[in-house]
Amino acid sequence: MEGVRAVSKDKYEIDRKVIDGTLNNLSAIATQARIVPSFKNGVANGFKLFSIQPGSLYASIGIENGDVIQRVNGYELNSPEKALELYQKLRDSGHVTIELERQGQPIRKEYNITGP
Repeated sequence: MEGVRAVSKDKYEIDRKVIDGTLNNLSAIATQARIVPSFKNGVANGFKLFSIQPGSLYASIGIENGDVIQRVNGYELNSPEKALELYQKLRDSGHVTIELERQGQPIRKEYNITGP
């Protein structure tokens, strides 16, 4: 995806215009993957993504089918309300850290937001 560059295996640079465009068009991002609540031992532990579209923002930032996003910038994602709250906080962020679980293993991805 234009405006997204992999710097290393789990580090990326994303142009601010990509973030702004995404946050201003949530219906488009919602069609790029299926996102459902994830539970472990009966407790919500994040959101699972699958049916990720090739070339989508998710694919471009290293998210894979079956990943469970558990935390963003340290905030737990265990309810739709928390996800909405986080959405407001990310609008002006210059750095985003996503902690996810992939096939039972923890992975941490770092994103620097560049540009005006």
